[in-house]
Amino acid sequence: MMGRSSHDQGQLFYSFNLEEVVPDDHLVRAISRVLDLSWVRTELAPHYSHTGRPSIDPLLMIRMLIIGYVFAIRSERALCREVRLNLAYRWFCGLGIEDKIPDHSAFSRARNERFRHSDLFRRVFEHVVGACIAAGLVGREGFAVDASLIQADANKHRSIPGTEWSKDIDPEQVRRAVKEYLGHAR
Repeated sequence: MMGRSSHDQGQLFYSFNLEEVVPDDHLVRAISRVLDLSWVRTELAPHYSHTGRPSIDPLLMIRMLIIGYVFAIRSERALCREVRLNLAYRWFCGLGIEDKIPDHSAFSRARNERFRHSDLFRRVFEHVVGACIAAGLVGREGFAVDASLIQADANKHRSIPGTEWSKDIDPEQVRRAVKEYLGHAR
């Protein structure tokens, strides 16, 4: 006899275990085994107020960013969408099946406001990459390229020959990225 799905009435209760659906050989499990972010909360404490409404869990945001880097998810909007849909990503981030995903704007606010003058993201990134290298999850044969868009003066008719470039840069006249670069170059 041919079976037919019955959709007469929705199920009242569901039993679902996220731990069971993420395969043992999935990359997020390997990363989770070597990832220790216990130090992050102590490091972040000075950046948070003791009053007001609770923030989004910073460990959730960091774990989501790790997912973005590892799986080449290029935008925070796409990252939020993928974490909402992918059960393995939810498991890695410590989210249940019904937990809400932070809005994409929380990432840019954290980067541009709360942690703007901190090197926290760099330190977390170096810590995670170091742990993954030590565990053999990352090889040393590849490289990455930053494809940031920058404003350039490419008009050949208005360009200045290199011999006439000014060696003195007024720090008050440059953008934040140039200030950061100049700060590391000196």
